Amino acid sequence: MSENVASVKVAPVATDLKAAERNANISLGLLLAGGAAGIYNMTSHLIPFGSGFEMVALAQNLVRHGSFGNPFAVLNTGPTAANPPLYPFLLALIIKVFRVPEIIAFAATLGNIIANAVTANLIWRVSGLFSKDLRVGVVAAIFWILSSELTPSWDVGYTVATLLIFCLLTARTISGQRFVISGIGAGLLAGALFLFNPSTILIFMPWLGWLAYKHRASRKQTLSYCCLVFGVLCLTGATWGLRNQQQLGRFVIRTNLGMTLYASDNDCARPSLVASEANNCYQAHHPNTSIEEAELLKKLGEVDYDQVRRHDAEEWMRTHPGPLLRLMLARVLEFWFPIADQHPFQSAVIWVCTVLSIPGLILMMRKGNELTLFSGFVLLIYPLMYYVVVSDVRYRLPVLWLSLLSAAIFVTWCWDLRSGLSRGPKTSI
Repeated sequence: MSENVASVKVAPVATDLKAAERNANISLGLLLAGGAAGIYNMTSHLIPFGSGFEMVALAQNLVRHGSFGNPFAVLNTGPTAANPPLYPFLLALIIKVFRVPEIIAFAATLGNIIANAVTANLIWRVSGLFSKDLRVGVVAAIFWILSSELTPSWDVGYTVATLLIFCLLTARTISGQRFVISGIGAGLLAGALFLFNPSTILIFMPWLGWLAYKHRASRKQTLSYCCLVFGVLCLTGATWGLRNQQQLGRFVIRTNLGMTLYASDNDCARPSLVASEANNCYQAHHPNTSIEEAELLKKLGEVDYDQVRRHDAEEWMRTHPGPLLRLMLARVLEFWFPIADQHPFQSAVIWVCTVLSIPGLILMMRKGNELTLFSGFVLLIYPLMYYVVVSDVRYRLPVLWLSLLSAAIFVTWCWDLRSGLSRGPKTSI
């Protein structure tokens, strides 16, 4: 009798150990697959890095002169807030450590490869919040590996990884016992996201709102947790804003909206960044490549220049409704279905996943998945700002994981349907 009791007690432990081993193997496999895909992309594609990229120029200026400024290629224009600061600081650290240009480019690209591989693993882990089916996370992670590009000149690889860490951390700690420490930690992550890319606030704040609703039973603790996150985020943003007030004369977070709109919406504008650069239109209207624009920026100051160019862009939009509508419709299409450019395979994967994500979201809604509303809301509001500026695939990446997860949900449902199963195997991560 005692032997039977012992066996009953040991069985759950054995099951847990088996599940832990399985999860560790999946995690390692995704990391290795992500790394291998990144190395292949590095050796088979031209990697965008070096002179002409604003964040790289900022990093170089930080190392050489110790100041966050001079992001534009054609002219030194002084202190700036045209780009968020965190990724240029990381690049500056790489430049300071490695010094040799070729090694710097390799190290920055390797960092991007690692970030993409980690993101694949994080997508698999966060999938447990969307579906209890283990396959959903694996399929979504594979989609990410197949669609990810190397963008070491921009923050996006690190931004997506940090965003998913934030989602996992907050989901696990919002109702925990040590919620004060966890809330401060989550707030620091939110602040990092804001300094990587302020637009991500349209993703992580709705996520926090969804968690607050889900855990509304413990209202006091949930509210305290959210206030801690929001407080640390505001402190981070205020610190950056005060720096800009001191350096630029105005409390601002970013000063590139006007110049981007002006370069994106004009008589010669094309929907995508690639097309606008091909006809030299973007270069002729942006201070990074136009000496006339850079000189005007230096004369007016960055804040006033950005406001002037925003007014000019808004005036063009008001007086050219037809061309604006055509540009916007094309950009809507290119946000969801990016042009192939130099990465036709990755673009094709995104196209397929975008198509599959639509029935995936419908399936989530029909099954009463709580995250359907969050996913739909973010996928609706986040892209709005990118419908009025030149399209580029990197703008899609911060919300691509949501499309990949809903697409994976539909793929696994189709697999079960094809196999004649009403339900697939449900295995928790």
